[in-house]
Amino acid sequence: MPLITQIKITRRRPDRRSVYLDGAFAFACHLNVIARFGLREGLTLSENDLIRIRQGEVRQECFDRALKYLEKRLHSRKELTDKLQRQEYPPDLIESVMDQLSQMGYVNDKRFAEIRLEAAAQYKKQGPHRARSELIKKGIEPELARRMTEQVYESHDNMKVARELARKKLASLSGIEPEQARRRLYGMLLRRGFDYNTIRPVVEEVLGRIENDFETDFT
Repeated sequence: MPLITQIKITRRRPDRRSVYLDGAFAFACHLNVIARFGLREGLTLSENDLIRIRQGEVRQECFDRALKYLEKRLHSRKELTDKLQRQEYPPDLIESVMDQLSQMGYVNDKRFAEIRLEAAAQYKKQGPHRARSELIKKGIEPELARRMTEQVYESHDNMKVARELARKKLASLSGIEPEQARRRLYGMLLRRGFDYNTIRPVVEEVLGRIENDFETDFT
């Protein structure tokens, strides 16, 4: 069986080590792999040991790639899984890495949903229907998306936000026929994700101003 005769730090990657077997370079691997398998100079390795080390290196590579994605922004579990699958890592390996990331708190669909919903409500001015739909597109389970949307949006005044959006739309609607203005207001607020019970009173309130302008223009 081959003997580890030397373990050296790689020049360009201080987190990796070069492993020499029987005096010749054999492979490079991550420092975590060295620690996980207890590699040290003077240790002999079987063929099975070498296979397990290679598998451990692939797993570490998958884990590191996942962390790079997470450094850029939060991901849902499915979103991150899909990205790793495109890198052609084995499904069981990806599942294992995702479980580890979840245990470490790096992947948490509930937290992901909460942050996305707060941004949707506060900054994007989206209604709950659109915000929930966007979560589902990101891979959040529909039931979790529903519960989290209700939880987050109960602390936001949807009517107030819809009213602000409708009033901003006034400049482009002034002077047109009321029925056309009504359709445009409804369409805009529906696309934003507000429901009928929110849209109807807001449209009636704002449309009253438009109708007054329209009547003034033709009297």
